[in-house]
Amino acid sequence: MWNIPKEKLKYLAFYYFWLYFLVLCICFDVYMDTVTGFTFGYAGAYVYMWLRLQEAKELLKGDDDE
Repeated sequence: MWNIPKEKLKYLAFYYFWLYFLVLCICFDVYMDTVTGFTFGYAGAYVYMWLRLQEAKELLKGDDDE
């Protein structure tokens, strides 16, 4: 799959799971036509988690000495 050690992949999987979950929440709200403040909160949380994922990738990239 990826050339990432299991420990790092386990750490990044947390972020990927939440990004996927938040996209599903937004899609569900749009599909059910129930867009509220929570939907915009999901979008904000998605942006935050995506930025945290990028930061985590950057921090883990510097640990390639193994």
